Amino acid sequence: MVIKDFDSVFVHIGGFGRYQMLLFLANCFMSAIASFVYFGQFFMTLTPPHWCAPPSDLASLNLTSEQVKRLTIPKDAHTGRYLECVRYQVDLEEVVENQTIWPDPSWSTISCSHGWVYNYSLFYPTITSQLDWVCDEDWKPTLAQSLFFVGSLVGSPVLGWAADAWGRLPIIVATNVVGGLAGVASAFCSSFASFAVFRFLVGVTFDTHYNAVYILIMEYVSSEYRSIMGNVPILLFLTASMCGMPWLAWALKDWSLFTVVIHAPQILCLAFYWLLPESARWLLGQGRVKDTMHILKTAARINGKTLSPVTLQELQDFGVRKGEEKMPKTTVLDLLKTPVLRRRFLLLCLMTVTISIAYDAHMRNTANLGPNVFLTFTIAGFIELPADLLTILLMEKLGRRHTLVWTVVVGGLSCLAVAAMPADAMTPIMVLAMVGRFLITMSINVGLQYKVEVLPTVARAQGMAFIHTTGFLAAFLSPYVVYLSKYGHFLPYTILGVVTIVGGLVSLLLPETLDQKLPDTLEDGETFFGDQGCCYNPCARYKTRVSTSDDQTTRCDDAAETPLRDYNSPER
Repeated sequence: MVIKDFDSVFVHIGGFGRYQMLLFLANCFMSAIASFVYFGQFFMTLTPPHWCAPPSDLASLNLTSEQVKRLTIPKDAHTGRYLECVRYQVDLEEVVENQTIWPDPSWSTISCSHGWVYNYSLFYPTITSQLDWVCDEDWKPTLAQSLFFVGSLVGSPVLGWAADAWGRLPIIVATNVVGGLAGVASAFCSSFASFAVFRFLVGVTFDTHYNAVYILIMEYVSSEYRSIMGNVPILLFLTASMCGMPWLAWALKDWSLFTVVIHAPQILCLAFYWLLPESARWLLGQGRVKDTMHILKTAARINGKTLSPVTLQELQDFGVRKGEEKMPKTTVLDLLKTPVLRRRFLLLCLMTVTISIAYDAHMRNTANLGPNVFLTFTIAGFIELPADLLTILLMEKLGRRHTLVWTVVVGGLSCLAVAAMPADAMTPIMVLAMVGRFLITMSINVGLQYKVEVLPTVARAQGMAFIHTTGFLAAFLSPYVVYLSKYGHFLPYTILGVVTIVGGLVSLLLPETLDQKLPDTLEDGETFFGDQGCCYNPCARYKTRVSTSDDQTTRCDDAAETPLRDYNSPER
């Protein structure tokens, strides 16, 4: 049998064995790291309950702290809660001495001229309370988190290009080590400027530090195992880290120590340089046949596969042929030069924008859904477990496209339902918000795998990086979408509902990639999946796979056993 493409190599070396488990374990570790880096900043900048500090001369009046608070802080007329940014402007000492009834809502008020008092009964000191980023300066935590995404806007396209030009492995190591050092440094900041700079640097490396590992594992497994290998680490390790992170922050009770703990493990990724292989697909594209053969022989040996002299010669011949077809240097602009690939690339950008703004806004709005942000965040994190599991099942039954489209659209409808609820209907709002979070979690998992399967190997890393850059541009806006909740709980959910429904329906134009080989060249990216319409159904529920030594045909039992056309066929 002549080996025609890289996916055929898995027949000889194994597409799901002990060698792939090494990459799987690395992906598990990186899933936890990605969760810490992305969600950890939420717990660095939490704003504890606070109110204006009283004038210092009240200390001589022998009042309890609750009496001082009642005397100095006005309440909201509708909710009865103490206001956070103003205090009464009267002669408080005279009021107490004359036994005047207090407080009097008609008293005039001023801003917090003596600082603030923070309630740490359910919280802990954060950089927000340490530097008093509240009231007139409450924009600083939002801007600091947005600058993280600005860093990703700068870093992702550059590092994505580097991963295609220099290889996956050096970029994996470099981004994690640099991001880890910048994250640890941000724990010792004492000003907004320094904190913003280091969070920007962490953002530069974020996305690539995980996606390069994700791409690597997807390039080393056969098509029928891609959903499992890509999503199980997210299902188990990202979910576990999300659920445990709030309580880690609460137990440490110090934002600086928490920041060191979540970023220091990134530096351990330096060991990946010796533990992980470079992408064999990428090596072949660079004409490095000898290095490729060494990796394939190692993979076969670890997977318990015996390579006969004939098989070794076939692998060698395949490597030589691919080496002679050394892929030209490509840039992300090459993805825009042909009509089909251009359309798919732009659709992937739109899909990522939709998912990114919805997912990030849902996460950030968790603080507005209940009285205990740690418990609410944990519940929202636990929701990711069944969402990730259901994602794997539906992607293999319904395919990638329909799973993506309907989770996004129904998630958008749940957001509009929240917007229609009265503000005091806390339980229905929380339930519907969690439904939206559940569905958008499914869609972001599908979207991550979708990009790997549609983009060709020669531009996969930089294409994904550019697409994610558009997503970070949207995520940059999400803190401000959530910020609008101070003007009405319905505003963020109305925006999210409209954006996700429109983006979900447009995603119907994407191709279905279930059981399809990964495209390697720009020509593959242009011709693969070309005969599919918007309503194409892979018939996964009824299909049986008929595998031969050199091809794979998918059948639908309800279609008179007529084989579906193989969209990877070189005849197309």
